[in-house]
Amino acid sequence: MDREFAGRFDTSVAALVLNFGAYPFHQSALGIIRSLGRVGIPVFAVQRQSCIPSGVSRYLAGRFLWRTAALDSSRFLEGMARIGKILDRPTILVAADDLSALLIAEHADELAAQFIFARPPASLPRTLANKRCLYELCHRLGIACPHTVFPQTREELPDLAAQFQFPVVVKATEPWLLPRGIKSTAIVSGRQELIRYYDNFWRQAPTTNLMIQEMIPADCSEDWFVHGYCDDQANPTAIFTGVKLRSYPAFAGPTTLGRAVGNDALQQQAINLFSAIGYRGIMDLDYRLDRRNGRYNLLDFNPRIGAQFRLFEDRDGIDVVRALHLDLTGRGIRNGPQIEGRTFMVEIQDLLACFSYYRSGDLKIKDWLRSLRGVDESAWYAGDDPLPFLLMCPWMVYGAASRVLHLNSNPTKEEGQPRLLSR
Repeated sequence: MDREFAGRFDTSVAALVLNFGAYPFHQSALGIIRSLGRVGIPVFAVQRQSCIPSGVSRYLAGRFLWRTAALDSSRFLEGMARIGKILDRPTILVAADDLSALLIAEHADELAAQFIFARPPASLPRTLANKRCLYELCHRLGIACPHTVFPQTREELPDLAAQFQFPVVVKATEPWLLPRGIKSTAIVSGRQELIRYYDNFWRQAPTTNLMIQEMIPADCSEDWFVHGYCDDQANPTAIFTGVKLRSYPAFAGPTTLGRAVGNDALQQQAINLFSAIGYRGIMDLDYRLDRRNGRYNLLDFNPRIGAQFRLFEDRDGIDVVRALHLDLTGRGIRNGPQIEGRTFMVEIQDLLACFSYYRSGDLKIKDWLRSLRGVDESAWYAGDDPLPFLLMCPWMVYGAASRVLHLNSNPTKEEGQPRLLSR
């Protein structure tokens, strides 16, 4: 199918995938590389490590090694100018993580001389990615969201915890600031556990704040997500809805198994939000349906491509990153209906998730086996591009061993400027 409509794309315009976050293994980066590469678009990537799964994809035209633990504005712009000079061609920027999305939006005027990208209002991505700012925005716009509090000191925790029925969800309000190895979301089952979690989190990430959020019980809720792309008039030229079937960590983490399911009511709710805030570009929204009152509660608004975006395609094979490229190159988008029932799995993480669901009694072996049949898209394995999966397997083993043995699984030698690696 990719070859059938590849002629619709302007392959003279390259793409550059940015991933400046602390975690270098986002499957979304690999998904971008494969999606655009399969239709003949040259795809380059900025990477913090020289040997990571997305870096061995056959669809990657080139990669820039840029090892940095801290990235201020001047350093970012200097490095991007160097990359632009090396590429010396029209290039679309695609953010694979929150930090990259914020940097692009907040330095759009300087980057525009060398790169092409969607331009939401400069301060909007940071507002949406910051979970406290998002919560306050929801209240101003009348958008449903779970009850949430934001502790400022340890002494507040007992009083704030009294407002909730446990378990609760605890999140970092600015997850892009977390050091690698610290999860941004956790489920906490009691008050004493909450205090211990707070103390441990504060020791590891003293510059990041936490929020405590009501957890809508699993037996009366459903997890949904919306992925889409809005043009420069905030019109959603591609929009998809789906259901999260499993996540890791279980019940509170990123999707490990999802299914594309059309939902007109949720889609319209999201479109109304895009219009109200003037959003432009790719986005990934997480919702939780509370079946007790029928309300979709907005949990997260990620102002960048979602990790499971390859779950969704329309009948022309268009996903959100292809929609971005078509729009920014003036090729136009037909905005066809999504393919219903399509499934996406993050292979290794889903196996870990299944153990948790099985131990809690929420997954039977026969149901697990049934869920493995007919997976349409995997995060890491692809028959036409197997090397990323083969490299991911030892990385997962090494990462697990590092956590057990308390090793540094992400050694980073500082390199102030990016350099192009030959393939």
